[in-house]
Amino acid sequence: MHIFDDFHSAEKFLKKTLFATNKARSINGTWGIIPAGGSGRRFKSNTPKQYKRFDGKTVLEWSAESLQRLPRRASLMCIIIIISKEDKFCQYLNSTIEPNASSGISPTIALRCGGDTRSESVSAGVNFLGNLASPEDWVVIHDAVRPCVSHEALSRLWDIGSMDDDGAILGIPVSETLKSISKPSHEKEVECFRIKKTVDRETFWLAQTPQMFKLNQLLEVFAKKNFTFTDEASAIESLGKRPRLVLGEKQNIKITTPEDFEIIKNWKRKKERTTVSNMMRFGQGFDIHKFGKDGNFVILGGVKIEHSNGLVGHSDADVLIHAICDALLGAAGLGDIGDWFPDNELKYKDIDSRKILKKIVSAINERDMFIFQIDATVICEVPKITPHKEKIKKILIKDTQCNLVNVKATTTETLGSIGRKEGIAALAAASLCCK
Repeated sequence: MHIFDDFHSAEKFLKKTLFATNKARSINGTWGIIPAGGSGRRFKSNTPKQYKRFDGKTVLEWSAESLQRLPRRASLMCIIIIISKEDKFCQYLNSTIEPNASSGISPTIALRCGGDTRSESVSAGVNFLGNLASPEDWVVIHDAVRPCVSHEALSRLWDIGSMDDDGAILGIPVSETLKSISKPSHEKEVECFRIKKTVDRETFWLAQTPQMFKLNQLLEVFAKKNFTFTDEASAIESLGKRPRLVLGEKQNIKITTPEDFEIIKNWKRKKERTTVSNMMRFGQGFDIHKFGKDGNFVILGGVKIEHSNGLVGHSDADVLIHAICDALLGAAGLGDIGDWFPDNELKYKDIDSRKILKKIVSAINERDMFIFQIDATVICEVPKITPHKEKIKKILIKDTQCNLVNVKATTTETLGSIGRKEGIAALAAASLCCK
């Protein structure tokens, strides 16, 4: 986690980190802002509620991580956590997840520019983006103490909000009967109010976050300096806009009291136990090709390796990549390589297997999954694979966007068809993570 004391240093870092990669400035993106400068007086703790820790992370880290669940089509550029200038707890942020291009995880930074109120902190974040982002970029603002918003809710928000220039927020309809109250006449009556009247709940919703708006609109509203808004939607409403209200979820609780914190902890632990199988997926693949093709090389993992003759196959017979492709398709539940590239179609004759791999990787990413790990073994007597393993590994890392790639080689100790040097086989195992 990088923590910055001034705009200039943070802007310089992000320009170097973001605009030197494939996230070109010409493409509109989305920026996350998390105001985290509050002291949380109602939480009744020496530690601000955003820095309370459970299951190895602070509430703030969980909230930032949840915002990473925005769908890939949102093109999340960066999450900016706004902390107060006097923040003494930010050292707890050192475990925040690091950016990773292959997983779609964007960088998260903290900026010491928070004010005394939420509006002042959000305003500081918006002004920082004024010199960095495009006016038409979206800004998604999320509470520092809402650690449980789901990918499904974020996808709904993005799909609806990005189609409306007035922006959108998450919210849920009021389900309890609403009562208007009379203020207590005496201080001792503060825990007991009198009902003034019953209010029709059908027209009332509870606002949640994230809330998403165009940067140029936020810059306009915060330029007024005399704002007293409790959320960004009410600020945008002051411009005459009517943001969309998108169905959120009850689990998207804002931690206000110690009781809320316990509810969140219990819910999240239960969720982890029941959904772990959906978060990680595993697959295995196997392929074998025989020698017999005219030529003086074989192709393994995209690398040409000298040999007395080639491997027979409809494509380039890259047995290693074929095994990896089947492992990836198995983990994603997308059939096998024969379903995607039938060997009876002429258009796939002699196709470069790296093209096959890239198409499968793209299909996996489009389904909000990314490749976590690949482990593959080449089984052959000839040719020698070890001298080429590092080159193979670099190609596979590049094509799969996965840093955890391992390539091994072994023989069958002269047993069987492989032992008789009749061909080459490969085994692969792969794991995917769901975003």
